[in-house]
Amino acid sequence: MANVQSILDQKGSKVFSIKPDDTLSHALLQLTEHKIGALLVLDERGAIKGILSERDIVKHFSRKTEHLNTAAIKISEVMTKGVTYVKPHQSLEDCLQLMTAGRFRHLPVMEDDKVVGMISIGDVVKAALEERDFQIDQLEHFITNPY
Repeated sequence: MANVQSILDQKGSKVFSIKPDDTLSHALLQLTEHKIGALLVLDERGAIKGILSERDIVKHFSRKTEHLNTAAIKISEVMTKGVTYVKPHQSLEDCLQLMTAGRFRHLPVMEDDKVVGMISIGDVVKAALEERDFQIDQLEHFITNPY
């Protein structure tokens, strides 16, 4: 049965991050350069301080009426501070439930108080579909080759 570790095994454990005092313009460059939807916000020791998603940026801009200088905005002003995370042994179903209930698309993966990866809703759905296809193939094989 697929779990978070199986996703990391397939996609890798590279985590793109930013510091709370970095600027929003720096974050926008990273999001664009890496073609990702969120950055983990880590302090100098690697502890999670928050997460910055495209949705956080849109919410921030929607509350402002004047022109904003992204070079003057600190990540700590825009990021989501309460970060939900998962552990490598957790199931795809656990991830989908957390993401649906919390209405977010990215989950850091923690093991022994250390960030070991980040998964997205796309990663989870892809893994769930692959698992479903495998199960269907196994059932079809069983039905057509009973012995």
